[in-house]
Amino acid sequence: MTGQSPAVDNDPQTTPPWSVDAKQRVAPMSGLETAPVERTELRTAQSLSTWFRLRLFRTLLVLPNFILLAVLLLAWQFASKVWIPSIDPHMAVLMPAPSTIAVTAAGMIVSGELFYHLMASLKREAVAFLLATSAIPLGIAMGWWRLVYNQVNPIMEILRPIPPLAWIPLSILWFGIGDEQNEFIILLGIFFPILVNTVVAVKNIDPILIRAARSLGASERKLLIRIVFIGALPQIITGVRIGLGVGWMALVAAELVGANSGLGFIINDARSMLRTDTIIVGMLAIGVVGLLIDSTILALSRRLLPWSLAMRK
Repeated sequence: MTGQSPAVDNDPQTTPPWSVDAKQRVAPMSGLETAPVERTELRTAQSLSTWFRLRLFRTLLVLPNFILLAVLLLAWQFASKVWIPSIDPHMAVLMPAPSTIAVTAAGMIVSGELFYHLMASLKREAVAFLLATSAIPLGIAMGWWRLVYNQVNPIMEILRPIPPLAWIPLSILWFGIGDEQNEFIILLGIFFPILVNTVVAVKNIDPILIRAARSLGASERKLLIRIVFIGALPQIITGVRIGLGVGWMALVAAELVGANSGLGFIINDARSMLRTDTIIVGMLAIGVVGLLIDSTILALSRRLLPWSLAMRK
């Protein structure tokens, strides 16, 4: 008996369950478990592949919408390179081909000329828009208080039908040729669409909401901010979209005659040098930037006003 170690009973029936658990907990790991990492990488690769296929499928679905545009570009290219030169070679310069326009646009982008004039136009648009936002509190006051509406509306209705371009001669005399003159013309184009839409939006607020807020003890200030302003926001944003579009058109027209920089300036400058390709590049830049401005406002309004049915359409 002495000097002999006691026999170890490995019978699972006689081994207590807590002893087995302890052995499993203290048993050394044979190696790093790489299976979960590999599964994660596989899922990531599969998700990226699925996303890429989905984007490709959506792109292919959109491509048929550009068939007419492609046909028009091909017809334009043929007319500019073959048909018009065969009739009158001197007229070909007045109708540059899309390929020529693309080369000119690339050169203006690389040189920084297009970016410089684009930033000048956007700066004037932004300054004028900040000034034109004063139409929002004025429109709320006109839509909420009858006395304000009766006093201000006749003045606004006299000034509103006057086109912004009609103010160009007088604005040049007032401000000279420069940013202030251009910003004044843009301000006139943005201000009135925002004002009219704000007035209409306030007048169309549901009276039941107003009575309910008053019955709950809402003050006049809280009523205007939480009920009237919030309820009128969708149509106010519609006025902003319209106003920015009108202001962008008015800006280019003002730059044609009263600026030394901007997209309108390069169009007018290219006209004097018979550079029709540069003229069309400037026109396309105006259209693309106008589309981006409107799309950005619409996307922000959908994000900020998810409850509005008008913004989701």
